[in-house]
Amino acid sequence: MKNRPLFLLFLALSLIPISGCKPDPALLMTAVKADNTAEAVRLIEKGADANFRTSPNGWSVLHYAAMNGNVEIVQALLKAGADANYAGAKDGQANSAKALKPLSLAQGMLDVVTQIQTPLIEANLRESGLDDPALLKSATDPNAAERYQKVVDLLTKATK
Repeated sequence: MKNRPLFLLFLALSLIPISGCKPDPALLMTAVKADNTAEAVRLIEKGADANFRTSPNGWSVLHYAAMNGNVEIVQALLKAGADANYAGAKDGQANSAKALKPLSLAQGMLDVVTQIQTPLIEANLRESGLDDPALLKSATDPNAAERYQKVVDLLTKATK
């Protein structure tokens, strides 16, 4: 039992989480898509990749945060170094005519929430194939226009 203290020390150290490990970026994408602010910010603060994309040419987490009008997540991503100038296509196709920057998505959603009557927003988004529950909830929120305007302002500043 000469090595018992060494064994116990090794065992204790193996149970301590390694603080330098970064979270799986797919967890961040899931939190952002679900508009889960607390979880997304926690993952960003722990070092999750702020530029993670659905595919090499796909939307980044910043695209989804902008689309949902989530000011806190957009701020956290930009602070962590997210690229506001990256243009990605939702379908991930290289050189797609549908490649957009996060600012374009936020501006488009601002137009939707300010120009379409609230009861019709959900139907219009669904007709366009945008039927994500987090997006529908965000776009029909009474403060949606204010939130999207803040996101547009943040992204406009970040793209200069």
